[in-house]
Amino acid sequence: MKLSRHLRIWIQCCFVVSLLLGCSQTNEAVKATEFKEYKNNKFSISYPLDWAVVENPKDGSVAFKSTKESDEDLHTENIMVMSTTLPDEARSPMENYKNGIIEKMKKQSPGLEVQNTSNLTINEVSALEILFKGKRDNVNIAYRLTFLVKGKTGYVIGFACQDGDLNKYASTIDKVTNSFKILE
Repeated sequence: MKLSRHLRIWIQCCFVVSLLLGCSQTNEAVKATEFKEYKNNKFSISYPLDWAVVENPKDGSVAFKSTKESDEDLHTENIMVMSTTLPDEARSPMENYKNGIIEKMKKQSPGLEVQNTSNLTINEVSALEILFKGKRDNVNIAYRLTFLVKGKTGYVIGFACQDGDLNKYASTIDKVTNSFKILE
């Protein structure tokens, strides 16, 4: 299915933001943590209590940035959430756009490979999760992007980390993603 112009722009924005997300360079296990709720007029989501919240008023995105794990931790983990109003023709279930999303992501970043796609339900909303792996600045990176559509609005929850660290953060990312609630 051909992607609408607005949906392509949304995917591009999500990908660019996910590329800007930092990644830890340690392999220590992540400690169990407490979570805090973030809420705006569109959604709520829980994030680790010790992570910083960075809102971008220009595009309405919000990022949750982890603290440094050590002095050698040059990049920190981030979770990004974006939303956008979709045109009428782009309001089909996200599964209808899976191949288009994958093609667009690969065009934007040659060498990016899909590792897995999953259909999920997050608080009664259908979602599409795509796991990509690729290289950035000569570092192998894993990207986990979750797309949701409800009514006129599309959402993406993005996470990027060093390739070997995805399992280390899986529990935290699952808790954050599963806490996502659309308020509109």
